[in-house]
Amino acid sequence: MSPSLPSGVSVSTVADTVSATETHLFKIEGYNRLRDMHGTVRCLESSRFQAGGHAWRIRCYPNGDAAANAACVSLYLLIDDGLQVPAKDVRAEVTFSLVRHPGAPASLLPPCRGSFAFTYNKVEATTRSRGFPRFINKEEIDWFSGYMRDECVAVRCDVTVVEKTPAKEEEEEVVQARDEEMLGLACDCEDELCKRHHATAGGLGFRHAFIKLFLRCFQA
Repeated sequence: MSPSLPSGVSVSTVADTVSATETHLFKIEGYNRLRDMHGTVRCLESSRFQAGGHAWRIRCYPNGDAAANAACVSLYLLIDDGLQVPAKDVRAEVTFSLVRHPGAPASLLPPCRGSFAFTYNKVEATTRSRGFPRFINKEEIDWFSGYMRDECVAVRCDVTVVEKTPAKEEEEEVVQARDEEMLGLACDCEDELCKRHHATAGGLGFRHAFIKLFLRCFQA
């Protein structure tokens, strides 16, 4: 027994909103002197910058963020909206890269790069930063690698913010043209007794329109 046809169809949609990827360049001049001044667990912090409608800071630990990471450089991205608890979930897709200066022996090699994604929400409000405790061995930051020139090291950070939009109800025309066909409810027959919802000529799916054109060619 076939299921009865509904008298109407409504559709609601939840979608993601993706911001444009934005880039911040964090330059550290006098890197070796600053590294010697900062022991383990002490960081160099970028200025506050905007990306995807939120404020962020980069934290660089030139001697690691813990004793176990003292041989490495640690990099983190901190959300800095000034709120103790976010009003809504904030998901960030992040890529850190060390910028190679042109002309170095290794300047043609791919840069040291790392990517991650994290969601900052009410449940994890105490964790405001994510990153890499061992991004690169600190001895690899030198002239040969191209990561340092004239005592300057540059960190590139690409941030894409993804947010969820509230559920919204589709307009009737969109429901008929796309969703009713998906549900198998739309019909383009000419039977006046047919109980299905009939698509308008402008709302026919590409597949149905192509079939009708194909058959018409053989009937000519």
